[in-house]
Amino acid sequence: MENKIRNAFDNIKADSSLKETTKEFLSQKREEKEKPFYGMRVYKTFTAVCGILLLTIGLGSFWCIGMPVSYVSIDVNPSVELALNRFDRVVSAEAYNPEGEEILENLSLKGKKYIEAIDAVVESKVMERYLTRQAEIVFTIAADVNREQEIKTGVSHCQGHIRHKSHSLGTDLKTAIQAHNQGLSVGKYYAYLQLSQYDSTVTMEECRHMSVGEIHGLVHNHEQNGGNCQEKEHESLEQGCEDEAGSSSSHDSHHEEGHHSN
Repeated sequence: MENKIRNAFDNIKADSSLKETTKEFLSQKREEKEKPFYGMRVYKTFTAVCGILLLTIGLGSFWCIGMPVSYVSIDVNPSVELALNRFDRVVSAEAYNPEGEEILENLSLKGKKYIEAIDAVVESKVMERYLTRQAEIVFTIAADVNREQEIKTGVSHCQGHIRHKSHSLGTDLKTAIQAHNQGLSVGKYYAYLQLSQYDSTVTMEECRHMSVGEIHGLVHNHEQNGGNCQEKEHESLEQGCEDEAGSSSSHDSHHEEGHHSN
C-alpha cells in the first residue's frame, strides 16, 4: 500500500510556472519572518543613537546655561555675589555673611540678566538699612579679558541710576577661585589683597569681619601716608641740598675773607 501511494505522488509532474510561484511564495514568507527581527534591530540602534545625541546636546546646554564664567560681587556691609553664565544671566547668587543672607532670602535672582539682579539687590528693602551716607557700594567684577569690559559697562549703567556712592573694580577669575576657597566674596578678598600690600600683618580673618568700606578706608589711609612720606623725604632731600649749598657758600666766603686779610 505504501509503495502504491509513493508511486502515485511520483507520477505528479509540476510545470515550471508552478515551481517558480512556489519559490516566490516561500521566499516571501521567509522575508516576512526576518523583517520583524531586522526592524527591531534598526529601531534599537536608532533609539541608542538618539539617546547619545540628546545626552550630548543636554550636556552642551548645561555647559552654556548652567556653568558660571564670570562673577559680580556686591559689597557694602552685606556681601553678595552673582555667578553669571555665557549669556550674562545669573546661575547662582551667594551670600557671604548674615547680612547678605537676609537680602537674598526674599529675592529670586536665578535666570535674570545680571543688570536686573544688581538692581534688585541694591534696591531691596533690607539693603536700604546699610546705604548710609558714609557707606559705599563696591562692585567687583571677575571675568576674562573679553567679557570684563562688557560687564563693566553694564555695572556702570546700574551705578548711574542707583543714586548712591559706589565704584567698580576688575580682577581675574583666578582671584575669584582663591576667594571662594577662603569663603569670601571676590570683592572682599580683592580688598584684602590690596590692604595686605601695605600692611603685611593684617590677617584674612580680621578682614572677614570688616566691611569692604572699612578695608578700602585703611587702604586709602596707607596710600595717603605713603604719599606724605614720599613728599617729606623729597622735602628733606631738598633741604639737605640747600643746607649743603649754604655751608659750602659760607666756607668759600670765610676762605675768601681769610685770603684778603692775608
